[in-house]
Amino acid sequence: MSEELSIKHQSLIYKAQKSILAHGKDVKAILEVLGKLSLDLFNKEGFSVLSYDFAAQMTRPIYKQGFKEETLNHLAEEFTKLKVEKKPIVREQIVDPDAGKINLVPIGDEEDIYGQIIFADSEDANKVAVTEFIELATASLGTFLGVGLLQLHLEEMAALIEVSHVVSSTLDLRELLTKIMKTATKVMRCETSTVYLVDEATNELYFSIVQGDSNVGAKLKEIRLPMGTGLAGWCAQNNAPVMVPDTDKDPRFFKGADKKSGFVTRSMICVPMCLKEKVIGVLQVLNRTGDIPFNDHDLETLKAVATQAVSAIENARLYENIQKIYLSTIEVLATAIDAKDPYTRGHSRRVTLYSVAIAEQLGLSPKEIENIRYAGLLHDVGKIGISDSIIRKPGRLTDEEYGIIKTHPAIGARILRPVEFLADKIPGVLHHHEYYDGRGYPDHLSGEDIPLAGRIICVADCFDAMTTNRPYRKGLSVNTVIGELNKLSGKQFDPVCVKAFLSAFEAKISQYFEPIEGSEDNDMALKPEEMGTTEEPEKIQKDKQPYPPISCDSDKKEEKKLESQPYPPINCDSDKKEEKKLESQPYPPINCDSDKKEEKKLESQPYPPINCDSDKKDNK
Repeated sequence: MSEELSIKHQSLIYKAQKSILAHGKDVKAILEVLGKLSLDLFNKEGFSVLSYDFAAQMTRPIYKQGFKEETLNHLAEEFTKLKVEKKPIVREQIVDPDAGKINLVPIGDEEDIYGQIIFADSEDANKVAVTEFIELATASLGTFLGVGLLQLHLEEMAALIEVSHVVSSTLDLRELLTKIMKTATKVMRCETSTVYLVDEATNELYFSIVQGDSNVGAKLKEIRLPMGTGLAGWCAQNNAPVMVPDTDKDPRFFKGADKKSGFVTRSMICVPMCLKEKVIGVLQVLNRTGDIPFNDHDLETLKAVATQAVSAIENARLYENIQKIYLSTIEVLATAIDAKDPYTRGHSRRVTLYSVAIAEQLGLSPKEIENIRYAGLLHDVGKIGISDSIIRKPGRLTDEEYGIIKTHPAIGARILRPVEFLADKIPGVLHHHEYYDGRGYPDHLSGEDIPLAGRIICVADCFDAMTTNRPYRKGLSVNTVIGELNKLSGKQFDPVCVKAFLSAFEAKISQYFEPIEGSEDNDMALKPEEMGTTEEPEKIQKDKQPYPPISCDSDKKEEKKLESQPYPPINCDSDKKEEKKLESQPYPPINCDSDKKEEKKLESQPYPPINCDSDKKDNK
C-alpha cells in the first residue's frame, strides 16, 4: 500500500478543500462534499456524521450515506452512553457485522467531544489519504458544528431575554400572552403553543391564547377543562410540570381538544404558572419539530419562560381591573349625561358600540380602538356644562341658545384635558360634529384634517340619532337611514367610515335591530329594549323644535328648492292651515308654520345658514 498521495488523491482533496471554503457556513453542503470525497478516495460507499445534543443527552445522525439505519442507531446509542458516563471517546476502528471495518473519529476538543465521523475502511485505502481526509473532515466539521451548537445556545438565551423585554413592553394581557407564546414556540422548536388560564369561579381551565392557526384557536377557545382533566388539567391540579414524548401512550391526554380543532397532538410539555404558590394558568408547547424529542433542558427552559410570564400576567390583570373601574365610572358618567334628556337615554352606549364596530372594521390597533371606546362614551360630556333649560327646551332655540349648544364639544375637551389618562381620547370628543365637507363645528375642519376618531363617531352619532325616537318623530328605519348615510357620504360623512359602518352593520350591529312587520324590503328598526325609552314620540307640535333648530316660513304655493341646504334637507310645505304630521321625516325633522304672510327673521339658525323667503312664488 503506497504511503504517498497519488496525484489523483491530491487533486481530489484540493478540490474538496476549495469547495468547503466556498460553501462557508453551509454545514449541509460541507457534508455533501465530504461524502463524495470519501467515496472517491476509498472507492467504498459509507460516510456519516453523528451529533450529540447536550441538552437532550441524545445523539443523532445529521448525515447518512451508505450505512444501515440499525448500524447508525447502535453507534449513536454507544456514543451517548460514553458521553453520559463521561468516558473518553477516542479514534478507533471497529468491525460491524453488516458494514465490515469502519472508522470512528471524534469531533471536538478532547474534553468537549460533540460529534463523531463514521466512514468505511477499505483494504487498499492509502493511509496518507485516510489521514488527510480525517484532518479535513474534523477541521471543517469541528469548526462549523461547534459554531452551530454555540449559535443554538445563544438563540435560547436571546429568546429568554426577549421574553424579559416582552414582559416589560405592554400591560395588555392578550398582547403580552401572544408575544410570550410566539417566543416560546420559537425557542422550544415546536409546532404551536397554548396558554390556559384558571377560571376561579368554576375551577376550570380555559384556552386564552393559541399560537398558530387562528381557526384552530377559535375552536379550542370553546373548550373548558375541569381541574384535573387532560395533561394541562393534571399539571394545574398537581402544580407540577409534565413532559410527554408520545401522547398516545399517556392515559391523561385529553383527546377532545384534537377532535374539536382537527389538530393532531403528538408530544407536549406543560408547566404550571404559579403566583405565591397558587396556580393561575398553564403554559403548553406541542409537537417538537426535528429529530430530537422534548427533553429535560426544554422543560427547564419552558419553566423559565413561565416564571417570567407570571408576574407580567398579574400586573396586566391589575391594570385590566383599573381599566374596568375607569370604564365603569365613565359609563356611569355617560348615563348621567344621557339622562338629562329622556329621549337620549342609552345614546352614548349605542354610539360607543357603533364606533367600536367601525374601528374594528377599519382594522385599527387595540390601543386606537380603546381610545375610540372611551371617546364614544364621553362624546357628549360637554353637555354637563349646558343648562338643562336649553337642552330640554321644548320650544324653538334662539340664536344665542343654539350657539351655546354648539360649544359642548369644546367644553368636553376642556373637561377631559387635565386628566392625563383621557388626553388621547380628546380628538374624538372635540371633533365629532365636524363635517367631511367643512360645514361642521367647532373648527370647520374638512376631509382627513378631521381626526379619524371624530369622523368615526360622527357616523355612529348620526346613525343612532336617526334610528331612535325623538319627541318630534319616531325613529327612522334602517334602510331609510342607510340611504341618508350614502347620500351624504363625502359631504357630512367620511366615505371610508360610512363603508366600514355598513360592513360592520351586517356583521355585528344588525343583531340589535328587528324586522319591521309588513316590510317588503326586509327593513329593520331598533329593538325597543335597545332604546333608552319605548315611549312613542308625541304628535309634532309647533313649539317642539329639533336640534339644530330650523325656522321655515310658508305662504308658498310651490315647493322651493333650497340651494344652500344644511343636513338634513328641508321640505317646506305651504298653503296648509292645519298642522301636518310628517310621516317620512328627515333627521332632524322640521316643522314649517304657515299662514304667515310676512317675512320672518330666523332667530335660531343652523350652520350653514338657510334662506327661506316668503310671499314669493318664484325661486329667487
